[in-house]
Parts: sequence; structure tokens; C-alpha cells
Amino acid sequence: MGDGGLVQDPWRTALGDLAKGVAAAACVGFFVNLLYLSLPLYQSQIFDRVISSGNLDTLVALTLIVGFLFIFQSMLDFLRSRLLLVVAARLSTALGRPMFEAAIENALKSGAAAAATAMRDLNGLRGFVAGGAITLPMDMAFTPVLLTVLFLLHPLYGTVGLCGAGLLTLIALATEILGRRPAANAVQKNVVLQADTASAIRNSEVIAAMGMLPELSRRWRRGQAMSLDSIEAGGTTAKFLAALARGSRVGLQIAVICTGATLVIRQEVSPGTIMAAAVIISRMLSPFEHLIDGWRQWVNASVVARRLRDLLHEGARTRSAVPVPVGRAELKVDRLSYVPPGQDAPLLRNISFSIAPGEMVGVIGPSGAGKSTLARLVVGLWRPTTGGIFLDGQSTFLHERASFGAALGYLPQEPLLLDGTVRENIARFRDAPIEDVVAAARQAGVHEMIGRLPKGYETPLLDAGARLSGGQRQRIALARAVFGMPKLLVLDEPNSSLDADGEAALVEAVEHARARGAAVLIVAQRMSILNKADRLLLLRDGAVAQYGNKAEVLAALGPSRRKLALAAEVRMS
Repeated sequence: MGDGGLVQDPWRTALGDLAKGVAAAACVGFFVNLLYLSLPLYQSQIFDRVISSGNLDTLVALTLIVGFLFIFQSMLDFLRSRLLLVVAARLSTALGRPMFEAAIENALKSGAAAAATAMRDLNGLRGFVAGGAITLPMDMAFTPVLLTVLFLLHPLYGTVGLCGAGLLTLIALATEILGRRPAANAVQKNVVLQADTASAIRNSEVIAAMGMLPELSRRWRRGQAMSLDSIEAGGTTAKFLAALARGSRVGLQIAVICTGATLVIRQEVSPGTIMAAAVIISRMLSPFEHLIDGWRQWVNASVVARRLRDLLHEGARTRSAVPVPVGRAELKVDRLSYVPPGQDAPLLRNISFSIAPGEMVGVIGPSGAGKSTLARLVVGLWRPTTGGIFLDGQSTFLHERASFGAALGYLPQEPLLLDGTVRENIARFRDAPIEDVVAAARQAGVHEMIGRLPKGYETPLLDAGARLSGGQRQRIALARAVFGMPKLLVLDEPNSSLDADGEAALVEAVEHARARGAAVLIVAQRMSILNKADRLLLLRDGAVAQYGNKAEVLAALGPSRRKLALAAEVRMS
């Protein structure tokens, strides 16, 4: 079995379990609908036999039988609902973890919003299975049986029922056709409005400090008005057609009663058939009335299922599922080029270099040169367009993530922390001994700072550590990066928020990693952290402008940058 098959199994297994559960629910639903026929049969017997004969014993016997049947029907109906709840829970359990992992992978390419959409899709699919819409085809499949009973009572009863089913189906189709575009517009505008709201909340400090709230409020109000207009445009049509469907159903029941009365007057049927036909046609038309909402739920569920399937299969086509331990800390970048999805111009072109165990390479260059892009590619977040990046001979992108992640220490340009305790963040949420966590904190020079927090290592970091300063977050993130003695350490602007003490601790942590044989790649603008680098890589416009030992590269920078570098070296000394 290939790598892709290992990842696709959860989807196939979940679909197989779902099909079995829905089939079982359909079988139970058949008997639920079949037992419902006991009510019209009971009514016809009451009118045709009991009332005419005045036999109370027959009335009691029929009532007890029908009461027992309806108790049994209620139990079966509960069983069907419970069965669907269990199937929905198992579906969510089977797909939950694979979907969460695939959503995180997808966030690297499409952003956090796309990842959140994937998790909402899974919840929506679970709600669809557990809800009533999935039973709609089961109830509609019983329509031929009910129509047959109506035709057996009298062909005119069956004709009215057949016409009613056709009429409600046409109304449902009209609702779908006329409401599809307004509904899509409303969803699109609502997504934009939610994105604007989330963006404003994330930047609340800037908005409040610079007095931007009134203008943003007016902009948000315009977006809200456009969203509400789209909702109203589609809602008006949908509400009208829904009211028409309800009115048509009542009209059809009147038509059945009128038809039955006419047939009784002509002595073609007994009076009991009027009530029986009215109850049967009400039951038969019920799923057709709900077809308007149910059809849209089925369409949405099918779209959601395709998105989830594609998301899982896309991950299966890229990452390996076979853990391969990383042995030698040797990084090789071979003729690397990268073109972002949807763009034509490459961000990086034909980049090659290597880092041996214990070596440090610094990446410098102007803003927009592609330094952070190179760091993300090195840690395997994105797939190289051409060329490759290899650690111990294995592709950093295709490598199985758990085993590769254990050998990697990564400090991004924005060192975000996760909701959890300080200990959990440093330990990468593994069940690690506190001694290993403290060792990583000491290596990052953050042990004493953690001791001053309210609960030390057990201090909860709410809102991703928003209450910590930028330097504190960066130093805790550095401890997370060096935790577990990784073979490869990739640091992107690691000293951007550090003071002198923090920068000294950073230099010491890097030297400690090099001493135990780790390969170190540092992206930096401030030269102080790069003074002990073995080589420097100068990027300009996505290409290597200079690569070699520090003296050669600094000579290519010009007098001003060389002077700054020398001054930084003096300060560090």
C-alpha cells in the first residue's frame, strides 16, 4: 500500500460505516412508515364498522391494537433517530483527527480561514447526518406504497395524491432555481463581512489608538447592509414559495375530502375512506413539502463532502506516512526555485547551499528578498517548485511530519504561542518530563523569567500568550525550538524583539546547539547574531547575490553595512 492509501483509509472507512448506518436507518424507517398506515386503517374501520354497528367491544379492541402499534412505531422512530446520532458521532470521530491534521496542512497554503472552513464543514456534515434531512429520501421512497393504497381506495384518490406530489415537487424546483443565486451572493457577502469583523478585532489596539473606529464602523455597516439586502432578496422568494407549498398542501387535503364526499354520495366508496385518504395524503405530501429545505441541505452536504474528500486526498498525495528517523544533521539545498500558487514570477531562483553538523549559515538581504520564504521551505512548510531541500538525505517537505518535527527546531518571524501552559508550549504539547522542559528553558535563557510568572511553568497562556511582551513570547518560543535537542535549527529574525540580555541568551542557545552537532540556519537583519556564522548567504530579488565566508560577503555589502557589522561584533565581544 502506498503512502496515499494510508491517508485515504479514514475517508473510505468513514464512508463505509456511514453507508451501513444509513442503510440500517432506512430499514427501520420503512417499518416506521408502514406502521403509520395503521392510523388511516383504524379511522376507516371506526367510521365503516364501529359507528354503524355500535359495537363498543370492537372499538376497544381496535383502539388497543392501534395504540400498541403506535407505541411500537414511536420506539422504532426513536431507534432511527438514535441510530443516526451514533452514525454521525462515529463519522466525526473517524474523520476528526485526519481532518484536523489536513486542515493544518491546508492552512500553510490557503490561510487560517480555509482551515477553519474545513472544521466547520466536518461539523456541518455531522449535523446533516444527525438531522432530519438525511431521512427525506427514506420517507419519499415510501411514496409508491402510499400511492398504491390511495389507488386501491379509489383511483381518484390516487390521482389527487399524484398531482399533489408533482405540484410540490415543482414548487421545490422553483425554490431552488430562483433562490440559488441570491443565496450564493448572501453567503459570499457574509463571508467578507465576517472576515472584516475578525480583522478589526485582531487589530483593536491600533484601531482604538489611532481613532479609526468611526470610519471602520461605517465601512462595516455598509458591508452589513449589502449582506442583509442579499439575504432579503433571496428570503422573500423562498418565503413566498414556502407559503405557497403549505397552502397547496391544505388545498390538496380539501380536494381529497371533496373528492371523497362526492364518491360517497355516488356510493362508490364508504365514508371511512374519506378520513383514511386525508391522513394518507397528508403523510405522503409531508416529505415533498420539506423537499424545499431538504434538497438544499442535500446539495450543501454533497459539496461539503467533496471539499473534505479533496482536502484529505490532497494531503495524501504530498506527505509520506512512513516515519523515518533523522540521523545525521546535514542540510542540503539543491537548485531550489519556488513559484507561489497562482503566480508566475518565482520568489526564489536556483538557490544551492549546504550546512554540515555543527555549522551555522546566516541569511541576509533586503526586505522582500525571499529570506522568510527560504526558511519556510527549509522546514518543509511548502513544496519547492523545482529542486529540493534534504535533511539527512530525506526531503524536508515529503518527510513524515512527526518524525521530522522531532528533529526540527523552528522559530518563525512571528513567534505565536498556543493556548495552554508554558510547560505545554515548550514541550510542544508532548507528555515530556519537566526536567527536559526546564533544560530547554535554561538553554534559551528563559528559566528565571518563567519563574517570575504567576504559576511558573504551569502558567496558562490565554489568547496565545497575548499578555506577555514580544520579547517574552520570543524567548519562550526559542525554548520550544531547542526542546528535544533538534538536529536542525531554523531561526527567522530570532532577535527582533529581544533586548541585550535576551540576545545574549539567544547567542548562547545557538552555540549550545552547534556544540552538540546541530545544523543552524538563521535569517537576520541585525548582524550581532551572525558574528559567529561560518558562512553568509546574501539574497537579493530571490537569487543568491553572494555566498561564502563572512568576510567575503560583508565585503560585497559595501562600506556602510560592513561598518555596522563590525560595530555589532565589537558590542558582542
